[in-house]
Amino acid sequence: MQIFIPSRSRFGIKSLTIERIQGGWEKEHEAFLVVPTAQRKQYLSMPNRGNIPVLGCPRDGIAGTRQWIGQRARNKFLMLDDDLRFFYRPLVRPDDDPLPGAGQPNEGPVRLYRSKPEHIAAMLATVERALDDYAHVGISPRDGNNNSPWPAWECKRPLRALAYRRGPFLAVEHGRVAIMEDFDVTMQLLERGQKNLLITEFAQDQYRTQLPGGCEDYRTHKLHEDNVRKFQSLHSEFVTLRQKANKHGGEFGHRLEATIYWKKAYEAALKELGLLGFGSTRSSTVGAGSSFPSRSSPRTVVSGTKCSIGTLPKGLSLGWPST
Repeated sequence: MQIFIPSRSRFGIKSLTIERIQGGWEKEHEAFLVVPTAQRKQYLSMPNRGNIPVLGCPRDGIAGTRQWIGQRARNKFLMLDDDLRFFYRPLVRPDDDPLPGAGQPNEGPVRLYRSKPEHIAAMLATVERALDDYAHVGISPRDGNNNSPWPAWECKRPLRALAYRRGPFLAVEHGRVAIMEDFDVTMQLLERGQKNLLITEFAQDQYRTQLPGGCEDYRTHKLHEDNVRKFQSLHSEFVTLRQKANKHGGEFGHRLEATIYWKKAYEAALKELGLLGFGSTRSSTVGAGSSFPSRSSPRTVVSGTKCSIGTLPKGLSLGWPST
C-alpha cells in the first residue's frame, strides 16, 4: 500500500502525521509527501521529513491534488492529512495505563490511547487488508470513536484518513467541488453500490482546524458555503443543510454544514440494482452475531477473507478472520 500526505505552505513547521507514522512500517509501505510544485524545494528542508520523498504536484487545491495522487497510485493507497495524531482502542487496557484498570478489559468507559510505532504498523496493515474487500476505507475520527462499534462499521463518514483502490477511485468524477471533495467521492461510490468501511479499532484527529497553510490558503467563508450548497445539489436526495455554530473557529465558527445520509445512499443504489433484500444490507456493523457485537466477538469481513497475522500489540487483532 502506498501512503500519500498532501501538504501546502507548511514547509516551515513539523508535520504531525510524518512524525507519528515514522517507524515500524517502512518495509511494507511506501510514503510520499505531495506538495505544490512551486514549494517542493522548500519542503525538501522541512523539519522531521526524514527520508520521505517529496513529489511536486502541478494541480491546485486539494480536490485536484487528490485526483493527481490517484492517477499515480499503483492500486491500494492511503491519503493522510498532514496534521494528524493517531490513537488505538485495544480490547485490553495496556499494562502501563496510569489509571485504575491497567491490564483489564477496556470497557465502561472505552478508552483510546496514543499510538506507538507498533500500533501505527498494525493500523496500516489493517487498512491494507480491508482494501481487499472494500473499494474505500477510512480510519475513524477520534471524536465519537468510543461510542462506535468495535472494530469497524460500514457506510459511515470518512475524513482526513482516506484509503482507496485505484480503479474505483478514478471511475468517479473528480473536481466537482473545491472542498468537501472527499465526501463527494465517498457519496459517488456509495451511490454505485460500493460500501465503505470505517475502522474504529484505530482513530485519528487533527491539532486544530484552519492551521496556517493547507486549505486555509484559499478557503474562505464564501467558498465554503458555495461548495456546501453545490455538494447538496449533487446529492440532494441524501443531503440536507444546517447552520453550525461553535464558540471557537473565528470566521468558520458559524457556517453552513451538510447532514449526509451515507447508508441511505448505499441502500438506494442496491434497490436500483435490484440487490436490496438479498443480504447486501445486513448490519452495518462489522462483527459476528448481533448488529452491535460484544467487544470479544470474532471479527468477520463480509466476504470472509482470512488474514494471517504475526505478533501484535497486546489487546489488538488484525484483519477479520472468518468464523
